[in-house]
Amino acid sequence: MPIDPRNLARYSAPSQPTPAPTLAGPPPLPDLVLLGGGNSGEAVVLRAQALAALDGQGITAGGINNDGLGPRAITVARAGEPSLTLALTERLLLAGANPRDRLADYPLLDQRYVRLLRGIPVLETYPRAGHGGHGHPVISALDIDLNVGALLRFCRGLLRQLNSDESQPGEQSDLRRLLAERHRRAAAQRRLLRIAVVGGGCGSMGNAAHHLLPYLLRHLLAELGVVEYELWGFVLGPQAFSGLTPFVAHNYRALLRSLDHMARHGQRRAYIDGLQIVSAAPPYDRLFLLDEPNLPVASAQVSEPELEAFFDQAALTIYHLLACGTVWPTIASHMANPADAVADGRLRFLHTARVAVANLDRSRLHDVLSAQIAADLLEHVANGIAA
Repeated sequence: MPIDPRNLARYSAPSQPTPAPTLAGPPPLPDLVLLGGGNSGEAVVLRAQALAALDGQGITAGGINNDGLGPRAITVARAGEPSLTLALTERLLLAGANPRDRLADYPLLDQRYVRLLRGIPVLETYPRAGHGGHGHPVISALDIDLNVGALLRFCRGLLRQLNSDESQPGEQSDLRRLLAERHRRAAAQRRLLRIAVVGGGCGSMGNAAHHLLPYLLRHLLAELGVVEYELWGFVLGPQAFSGLTPFVAHNYRALLRSLDHMARHGQRRAYIDGLQIVSAAPPYDRLFLLDEPNLPVASAQVSEPELEAFFDQAALTIYHLLACGTVWPTIASHMANPADAVADGRLRFLHTARVAVANLDRSRLHDVLSAQIAADLLEHVANGIAA
């Protein structure tokens, strides 16, 4: 008997237990927003928040996904204070019912996705709806298109949080209050808002987010009257995701080509409800490609421990580039100095993105992250930096 796709329904996301109350974290930096796209982006963003909490500061962060399974909470042990449990509480789940059937309600999208969905079986877009895009970025782009209003409201709310004072000094020690005040003063001196989008380039939602989120964020920033800002992009992969789907290399290559095209030509795109994006700007002001070229180690597919370790190192790099005041200016100064370039034009200082951790105290780093990063991986990173 033939299957009528109109009768197919999305699986309901599994019910989640009510989380236990958590202690208030440190006040967020007033000039930084992290947005994680997809499972990998959300996992890395939450880890960056945990690293910030260890330093007595917070980060405004959110996740955008079409997979109901969010990242596992992280418990941060703080010296002399109670442990802090961090979860990605600001999370937009794009999981409307039967997205492919909804296209008929929007002629703009119907025309667009007649071509884009060609070759993708109908059953790929129904049973997995609400549970990721199964390696097809077009499925996540469809979810973004259908829910663009909710996405704009979500991102607008995150950006507006930077203007509110949600700190709770009564629940912090004197040292924490001093640290928070120091971070606020440093941010005021910078006077530059930074928004970073973190997501994999090889899967579904992270890939789609890198295509569409930058220009939607630029639209919102203009709407809010924000002029002094930088939009940073962190693309994860491809080696770190080897073997997870048949589309890893294909998706990554397609994303880089798209980012290159948009960097030269901008973006013109229409959304439902009359939204028009017409921009000559590049998608990102700064773009970082984070990967682990030695993965996978023992087989053709990365293991879960290898993937978790990669998320740890990516979060460490992102945190120190964005939230530690001297790391990025030091790298930028080397980039601006022709003496740091070798004959082929590459920069010695940027042989690896992990060079950002070169000046850290290795013993302290080991103590802080020993639960997440194995000692042999730390030694490998250190040797790579020394080389």
